[in-house]
Amino acid sequence: MFCYLGLTFFSYRTMPFSPSLVFILLFSVMFCRFIATIGLVSLFKLCKYESKHPNPLTYRELIFIWYSGLIRGAIAFGLVLRIEDSFAGRDLIVTTCLSLVLISTVVFGSTIALVGSCLFPEETKNVEEKDLDALVDED
Repeated sequence: MFCYLGLTFFSYRTMPFSPSLVFILLFSVMFCRFIATIGLVSLFKLCKYESKHPNPLTYRELIFIWYSGLIRGAIAFGLVLRIEDSFAGRDLIVTTCLSLVLISTVVFGSTIALVGSCLFPEETKNVEEKDLDALVDED
């Protein structure tokens, strides 16, 4: 599917494109995702929603959930393609959605491991130590 999106990107060169609209929508997606994850869970925490849960969500985990959810996908692009051709702003919506999908996949998708290792450094060290111990045990 992502190969199709990449090849499609070049076939929409002649359609209208608005970089400012792409960045406004990218910021909107980031802000709304932040409110929907961290904001709502924080509100739930204020209401003592997780007070008796053995493993409540930490804010590091919430930041990771927020960041990983920023990757937009092929479903959004598929839905945009279903807009009727007679709709006046269809071409601009298609190019904007395609740009958002490609930018979010490349930027957020390629940096998710880095964000995870920055947010959870001790867990990364524990995994590396276990892997190292397993290699030593094999020898």
